[in-house]
Amino acid sequence: MVTSTRARFGQFVYKRRRLLNLTQDQVTAAGGPSDAAQTRAENGTGPDPSIETLRKLDVALRWAPGSAARTLEGGSPTPLEALDADERSAPSRPLTLGPSEIPLSLDTIIEILGPHTRITTLSAAHPEVPGLADAAADLSRVVSKITGAYVTRLLEVNGGPAGPRQPLIEFAFGHLLEEPSTADDPHEREEALYRRFLYGREEGLDAATRERFWRRWEDAVRLKDTDHPERSGDTEVTA
Repeated sequence: MVTSTRARFGQFVYKRRRLLNLTQDQVTAAGGPSDAAQTRAENGTGPDPSIETLRKLDVALRWAPGSAARTLEGGSPTPLEALDADERSAPSRPLTLGPSEIPLSLDTIIEILGPHTRITTLSAAHPEVPGLADAAADLSRVVSKITGAYVTRLLEVNGGPAGPRQPLIEFAFGHLLEEPSTADDPHEREEALYRRFLYGREEGLDAATRERFWRRWEDAVRLKDTDHPERSGDTEVTA
């Protein structure tokens, strides 16, 4: 049975094809649906055209994207020639991926630590669960990077290598101030050595590394003072 909606849609498809002086074979060759699908669309027979068929009709009949679907639902198609020249020719804007870093608040960091602790505990209690230990280890590495970034920023804004040593920091984050293993990722090793430098642990650092770390710390303090001269510390880290 041909419904009024399908009949109306079929008339739009048929009249547009004839307006463009195209045969059904030419519509197919232009990226449109098969002859059979076109016949069903124009006659209003069979099931409703699929999304793929509607998209192909847009392409071959030179309608703006989404026109066929909108017409099937009772609307009207938009011929490409009806669009402004600028709108037709303007290139689509590429997707911008980023930013590569985002600020992470202390509250968020604390919120992450809760589930991390629970998963680590579950992993230790249920070694028989496949993949759980590996997932907990992967999560621990990520959490270590986040908390490491927080401790680094905390030490930077509290005097750096010349600042007072705070026992609370060593009590809470002592594992992040340990001598890094030579097998660690180079970036993570660099960050660990920099944290130790900020905490006054310069043993094992050569002169060039100490100089590099001093410049990094001075740049970090200068940037903070420039961006937020009224703030004495940060409640966010970049992750």
